[in-house]
Amino acid sequence: MPGFATSRLLVAIVACTVQLAWITTARGQRPTTTEAIPPRLVTAQTLADPKALAALQRPGKLLFEDDFESPDSLKRYFEIRGLKEERAKLISDPKLAHSGKGCIQFTAIARDGRESGAGASGWFGPAGYDRVYFRRYIRFGADYDQGNLNHTGGGLAALAGNDRWRAMGSAGIKPRGDDHFNSAFEPWKDWGRYPAPGYMFLYTYWMDMKRDRDGNYWGNMLGPAEKDRIVPPRDRWMCLEHMIQVNDVGQANGQLAAWIDGKLYIHYTGIRWRSSADVKLKRFDIGVYVHKATKDNTVWYDDVVLSTGYIGPTTRPATAPAADAQTGR
Repeated sequence: MPGFATSRLLVAIVACTVQLAWITTARGQRPTTTEAIPPRLVTAQTLADPKALAALQRPGKLLFEDDFESPDSLKRYFEIRGLKEERAKLISDPKLAHSGKGCIQFTAIARDGRESGAGASGWFGPAGYDRVYFRRYIRFGADYDQGNLNHTGGGLAALAGNDRWRAMGSAGIKPRGDDHFNSAFEPWKDWGRYPAPGYMFLYTYWMDMKRDRDGNYWGNMLGPAEKDRIVPPRDRWMCLEHMIQVNDVGQANGQLAAWIDGKLYIHYTGIRWRSSADVKLKRFDIGVYVHKATKDNTVWYDDVVLSTGYIGPTTRPATAPAADAQTGR
């Protein structure tokens, strides 16, 4: 039966090919990927594995810190939105600050339902980093209520080159992979299903993001399992930290993680952040932004720290001089 013999030969060839591919991979040559692969939510697995959690929470080198105790803090950011109008300003009040007496206040003023915001951007390039942890304390005003959509909580951005403003104002556009990506840790009310300010998630733009039904590429919502969603209390300081680990070019091995008050809240693996090694983490942002501002909404930030390793809610001793967010040096 020639047909049967031919079929057996083809099966043998395929089996041999698969085995050779497995051997090649096992010997350390990683297979590359050019296809979009959805990130894997592994928070529960990481929390259940002490070694994996310890590896994720290993300390690193200090890159930047600001406790907003001095007016010089304002010189450490290359852009402060709303400073002249006092929508962004330093506050000296030991009863309000998280530690010491200073913090920074941002207000999205009422604008008859139009967009409103204030914020600050820091630069820790130009060389950039492949792994960055970003910790900050945030306090939502007692009456904070953004309506539906806002971007408040702070974020990290990676980009190629030395243009500090690159990709700012690029909402709705998918990164190519050789240009930039970013992720912000922020709340969402889910159209009123959650009380203000909403549950925390990671609003993320990257080369493999999904397209919205309206045809645009709005930030994808990488959050926890529904049962684990946390709505932060207003009028109280809360410690937020999130981490990005870039992928090796050609691999989907990047990571994204977030902590609330020192407890791991979100952990994703298997992310293809970039297609070029020139794209590195270089910028961070803090502030408040409300899409349709019908009232004033105020938040405060304090004790901002960036590091190559986990920081946590307690102060760790510096292992290197803190960089200036204006110059990156």
